[in-house]
Amino acid sequence: MKKIILIIISLIVLSCGNEPAVNAQTIKGKFLNKRQQGKNLFLFRTEGNYKYKIDSVKINQDGSFIFTNKQYELGYYKLSLVNDKNIIEVILNPKEPLVELEFGQVYLERDVTVINSVENKAYWEFKSKELELNKIIKGLKKQIGQFKSQGNQVKVNEIKNEIEKIEKEKFNHTQSVINKYPNTYFSKAKVASKAKNKDDKKKYFNDLDFNNESFIRSEVFATRFTDYIIKHSGHTEVGYYNAVDEIMNKAKVNEKVFEFSLYNLLDGFYGSGLEDIATYIMEEYFYGEACGDIEINDLLRQKAQLIKNLQVGNIPPDFTIKSNFGSEVNLKNTCANNKYTIIMFWASHCGHCMRDLPGFVSVYNEYKPKGLEVIGVALDVNESKWKTTIQNNNFNWINVSQFKNYQSPVCKDYKINKTPAFFVLDTEMKIVSKPKGKQELMLFLKNNM
Repeated sequence: MKKIILIIISLIVLSCGNEPAVNAQTIKGKFLNKRQQGKNLFLFRTEGNYKYKIDSVKINQDGSFIFTNKQYELGYYKLSLVNDKNIIEVILNPKEPLVELEFGQVYLERDVTVINSVENKAYWEFKSKELELNKIIKGLKKQIGQFKSQGNQVKVNEIKNEIEKIEKEKFNHTQSVINKYPNTYFSKAKVASKAKNKDDKKKYFNDLDFNNESFIRSEVFATRFTDYIIKHSGHTEVGYYNAVDEIMNKAKVNEKVFEFSLYNLLDGFYGSGLEDIATYIMEEYFYGEACGDIEINDLLRQKAQLIKNLQVGNIPPDFTIKSNFGSEVNLKNTCANNKYTIIMFWASHCGHCMRDLPGFVSVYNEYKPKGLEVIGVALDVNESKWKTTIQNNNFNWINVSQFKNYQSPVCKDYKINKTPAFFVLDTEMKIVSKPKGKQELMLFLKNNM
């Protein structure tokens, strides 16, 4: 009898050992274009508008790839091939053990077929139509610009009406997909991203579940916060403060949602140039007592500190980058040898930059003997074009580039989202001014050099 019991127990243990992990998922697929063989395919976890690399695989000789049997939290993820420009969203739902995709072209979004996954079939039924209609709208908006320049208001109004019809078509299509797949995460997130009482400030968040952590891995919270601030802040400083407090008070029901919301608002206001509001968030929620019983984790504090370091009076990240002559340029050393050092982010493909910077050469030549240095950090990707632009315009200050556009490490460190952008540093590498344009920069130099 004992032997029979032991055998049964052994069989149970063995069978359990062979079972896959509960709710584990496999992501697999194939590239019909065999040129992708041997390349890396990256998987990113998303948090609102942010993404974090979590895995990678090599594409096989036959074009196939597989991320095997891992547990993923419910939400949106991204697949990226080679670089951040060639990227596609996927939905991972623990209820679906397999997500299978097929790509017909090099660019992932241009030809994707969902072989297996109701979530992603719903998403791509929505997305393919949205991409098609957005392309039409983009073309119509260009026409508006042309007719405006000609003073043809009749045509402008006609095209605006056409765009309005297409926007309505987009809305109706989205609703039809939601109705077709009502129980999917895709549909639930889409519904949650639009407020039922969008014009009622008091009821705006009544339909939003701040306890739903999966919404962190979607557009829901980020979209709703932005919409609320636009509609109900009044675009005043006090209005922004009140909007922040209202959102954070709602988010306190869930620690992870609270932390996501806090950084989303901080980064959003800083990136929009509203640094006073970003400072308020840091002082009240990171260094004050507005968090209540929620303890901000160290990683979030580090992210906030990076933003704090970019404000006037603080020391920004140091960097060492090769110049157009091949020599290493170090920011700290450059600052130590000059009264003021301007970090100037620009790009040869930036029209505004190329209108303003050639005229700055004479200013640089005037103030250089008085202790001014300029480090021009280019967001270019083409080294040859970068060097030609420097030479043709006689940009004789220090020029450096990492050739990765906005994905350059230095651009990420300085949170650059537009060009030109200026930081003025003193001898100790402390930020003394962040001019919003060439005129503010000229005024600083006139008053301080």
